[in-house]
Amino acid sequence: MKRKLLVPILVVFATILTITSSFYFINVFINEKNIDTLDHALKSVIDLQASAVYNGYFAWTKLYDLAVQGDLTGAYDLAKDIKNEFPLIDSVEIDQGPPPPENYVVTLDGELLRIEYAIRDDIEVNTAPDTYAVTIIQAIKLLNFIAPNEYRIDTAKGRKSAYGIPIVARTTLFSAPNILIISVISILIIWILLQRYYKKSSFNLDMRGLESIIYLFEQTEKASASHSRNVAILALFIGKLLKFSRQRLKNLYVAAILHDIGKIGIPTNIITKTGKLDPREYSQMKQHPVISARILNSFKQFDRLSDIVLYHHEREDSSGYPEGLKGKDIPLESKIIAVADVFEALVGERPYRNPIHPSSAFEKMKQMPLDQHIVAILVEHYGELGSFKPPKWVLSYSPWMFSA
Repeated sequence: MKRKLLVPILVVFATILTITSSFYFINVFINEKNIDTLDHALKSVIDLQASAVYNGYFAWTKLYDLAVQGDLTGAYDLAKDIKNEFPLIDSVEIDQGPPPPENYVVTLDGELLRIEYAIRDDIEVNTAPDTYAVTIIQAIKLLNFIAPNEYRIDTAKGRKSAYGIPIVARTTLFSAPNILIISVISILIIWILLQRYYKKSSFNLDMRGLESIIYLFEQTEKASASHSRNVAILALFIGKLLKFSRQRLKNLYVAAILHDIGKIGIPTNIITKTGKLDPREYSQMKQHPVISARILNSFKQFDRLSDIVLYHHEREDSSGYPEGLKGKDIPLESKIIAVADVFEALVGERPYRNPIHPSSAFEKMKQMPLDQHIVAILVEHYGELGSFKPPKWVLSYSPWMFSA
């Protein structure tokens, strides 16, 4: 009798041990993969913010001249608004010392991210000698912003992520539901589900990183960031009508979201001006696609999209900018974003003017040097926009968009 009981007990014990061990290693694997994705998101946000601060403030002739003259107080007065424009930044300093060899260098000092910048003129040819700028970001503040309550900093046990930030997951490996997994079939089912979970989790973290980028953009130009969300959903709608593949739709959507990110590097007084821009201001404004492309080229995951954003202001008759491309030389995705961009600008809500009716917008667009095939598709299918169901990963957009 005892021997009959011994075998079932051993089998139960071995099964529980196998399931527990398997679940432990699966969770370790998933946590490692999610930390890989989080590391990617952290680096993207840090680099984008550092790049935006550099382009907006420290590649600026006026500040460079003050630094060269040794007027560090005056230089700081020009840079101190960084804390207001970028809420993740805790402090800004202009100090004497050798500048970094690159545009910026990021280091971790305890739990503080220290970003040192070279100070250069507008064309980034001359560098102020013996002077550099510093911004400080609390690593925990950045981590909580990207993944609130999911990870923590642990200098003793944490895994080194972007720029050496030591992070560990807050998740508990063992819970009552997990302990109830008692069979090999359950393990196989869980494994399949976890594979799907990892894929979805990885994409969601990428989108969370993208949300963080848009958040930073909104700190300097809220209207343009909202406009970009709306342009992106319209571009996605057109891309679906053109039967783009899933991956191509995602690329189009992300490029549309980021097409105006270069406005971070344009002076705020030009961006927010309600009247007509003078020639100098317009010349500066026309640089935003170039800055957008430069920013995207700084990131491996976005560099393939840089040409799309670079050419979204090109026109079919070569009257656009920055290169005056014509017709077939313009990427199709850039043409789609151009159509969505113009349409949203005409019918979208703006604080300084009333929107026009879509039918009036279409009449105007038919007279513009846009790709008229794409315009015709939007006109023909505009009535379907109200029933269009965006994927779950799409970011928020204006409610009026789907009230067509």
